[in-house]
Amino acid sequence: MSMKVLVTGGNGFLGSNVVRKLLSEGHSLFVISNNSNNLTDILPQLTYSTAYTDEIDKFQPDVVIHFGWKGGNNAKDVQHIDQFYDNMPMSLDLLSRLSSLPKKPKFIGVGSFAEYGDYDYPIGEELFEQPQTLYGVSKLALKNYTKVICEQNGMEWSWIRPCYVYGPGDVSTRLIPTTINKCINNQPIELDACNKFIDYLYIDDFCTYVSYLVANKSSGVYNLSSGTQSFLQDVIRLIHNQVGNDNSINFAEQEHIQTKWMCGDNSKIVQESGQAPSTDFLTGITKTINFYRNETLNYN
Repeated sequence: MSMKVLVTGGNGFLGSNVVRKLLSEGHSLFVISNNSNNLTDILPQLTYSTAYTDEIDKFQPDVVIHFGWKGGNNAKDVQHIDQFYDNMPMSLDLLSRLSSLPKKPKFIGVGSFAEYGDYDYPIGEELFEQPQTLYGVSKLALKNYTKVICEQNGMEWSWIRPCYVYGPGDVSTRLIPTTINKCINNQPIELDACNKFIDYLYIDDFCTYVSYLVANKSSGVYNLSSGTQSFLQDVIRLIHNQVGNDNSINFAEQEHIQTKWMCGDNSKIVQESGQAPSTDFLTGITKTINFYRNETLNYN
């Protein structure tokens, strides 16, 4: 069934891929984002705005997916108090607008595994949240606010926590695209110890799960992860071997991020949707490498 879906932050890596997925399934899309450079080719197929406006009232969404977030989980932002001040007022303004609509939409908020904090085994949704960064604290605060507001206004509420989603078009400063591009350009690879286990989910599988949550009744927190753990040094070596690079990899002795295990228990979304992730890491990383190779060839 075709639905009217409002997506905030729809120009980002996650948001833009979800927008494309939902468009391909016949849904009507209203995208709110600061810019539209990742959506240029599909802009005629959707409604677009750079701000929360009265167009939301006219659009009357059935579902709202709130990717919108200023700053993020990176070294310069992760412990900055602006994580809270830049995002909480904007998000609460959106919830206020949605709660005043005659037909209450379903709300899907986008959180982070940073809300959980440090665990040394696969993290399930039922575990106690103990965030260790202001990014994680801010996401968790927004989760709690949106849950109560939705309950008070009769709005269906879900909260998704993506665990290291990767793939073609990812943010260029993140580890996988940075490593791929350094290998393609035969540059030295200097990293911290990378002595941790990570759960990587391919972007297509992420979009499949979000599409399921849009189209089906759902509530509560959902881990969107692969359920498979990869040792980060092995991931870097795999990319190095797949692409080729005359330079060796230099892993430092110290770790920049102390969390040694960032992996999710995805049994809830797998059981409800009936779908396990369909893209194994080797297949996903090969597609990602090919994307950046083609991008380099086109640029040159």
